[in-house]
Amino acid sequence: MALFSGCAGGDGSNHASSTAADNVTPAFEPLPESDWERADDPSEWEQAAEERIERHRCSDVTVTVIRDGEPVSNADVRLRLHRHAYDFSTAYNVARHWSSDPSDPYRRWVSRLFNEAVFENAYKWRQWTRSDGHERTHGVIVFLRANDVAVAGAPVVWQNHEKDVLPDGVWDAYEAGDTERLRRLIDDHIRSLIGHNAGDHGVSDWVLVNEQLGFHDFTDLLSDAPPTRSPPLRRWFAIARDAAPDATLAVNDYDILTLDRPDHRDRYADLVTYLLGGEAPPDEVAFQSHVTTPEGSIGPAEQYARLDRFAGLGDVDLVVSEFDTPGITDEDAAGDYLYRTLKTVYSHPASAGFRVWGYWDEQHWAGDAPLFRSDWSKKPGYHAYTDLVFDQWFTDAQGTTDAAGEFTTTADLGRYDLRVATGSETFSDVRAVTDPDGETRLRVEL
Repeated sequence: MALFSGCAGGDGSNHASSTAADNVTPAFEPLPESDWERADDPSEWEQAAEERIERHRCSDVTVTVIRDGEPVSNADVRLRLHRHAYDFSTAYNVARHWSSDPSDPYRRWVSRLFNEAVFENAYKWRQWTRSDGHERTHGVIVFLRANDVAVAGAPVVWQNHEKDVLPDGVWDAYEAGDTERLRRLIDDHIRSLIGHNAGDHGVSDWVLVNEQLGFHDFTDLLSDAPPTRSPPLRRWFAIARDAAPDATLAVNDYDILTLDRPDHRDRYADLVTYLLGGEAPPDEVAFQSHVTTPEGSIGPAEQYARLDRFAGLGDVDLVVSEFDTPGITDEDAAGDYLYRTLKTVYSHPASAGFRVWGYWDEQHWAGDAPLFRSDWSKKPGYHAYTDLVFDQWFTDAQGTTDAAGEFTTTADLGRYDLRVATGSETFSDVRAVTDPDGETRLRVEL
């Protein structure tokens, strides 16, 4: 069994053979495999990204084993990542879930590849208010949480007149110019959707305002202010914060990390700045990253510069909320772009999550998902993704304690399965490694 540490810098003398690990724990579930071909001599952008990842996504770890107050030497230790601290996410379709059986690849792959999922359609206003909307989502939430996949929600307010996402009553109020009714409907929807799911289901990450730059009919009616500085936006964040005080709330828009639209980016920066000045500022700034045309892709240096700009606006996390590449027709090129984008985004210290917008061609809005073809064969994008997430950024460290009872390594941030064995005694626990600054010390008393 090949063992590796995603973060460099551990004490190599502490890494023992797989025989020692076998004394600690039964075999772990195998990781998703990758056949990604890495460059022998990484380019300048990749070397810079890897240096940032080492600095911001890793922690020095010391496991200290004690018995009766005395250090235990030659104890076998294994520290294996159970769940990344970073959100590696996907869109997940409720209707597809219910139309598949438990052994279907669509259900099986979601927990093997991702630690978070957002419902593709089920939380859109019209779908959520269907007579069976709550019941259908509840069963899928139970499934995902049972498989250690967190559930995020999107979108809460999306004023899109081109999509069938809003109940007729909302449009009736808008078309009648009934501002009081429209305001009440939106306020009640925010309270209901976020409050219900936060309380009953633990869904606490939300895209609250979606595509405000392109769709702002309601805010135009409710205020004379421009779309990027409309007071109802701040009100909606305050209502959401009141409904779920611990929720993570995001603003989301498109063409920020893709294409060359500087005026559009300026408007988004204006919107984010305005929201950050409210009484309930957003926690996250989200970027749709659909590459729908060949000219939509941008290089890693420009991607990082754009991320840096938004990180500089205030105390916010940055997330890629919808990544795919239907505009890149060559699969190898699409895989390369996924690799470059994910590594660049992950290397930014303000980045908190990266979401592919679906993973299978048969359940993708453009029929071209990043990871799997229609027959479930693996695309180059699958191998690029798994190489990063389950190889380069995955710690599985093992070894023995020294005379001071210590085992040291460097580990990717996340939640770990910690196993210690000495003689006939075995200790197992789950421990967190979440601080990239300084050293994480894990104490085990036998």
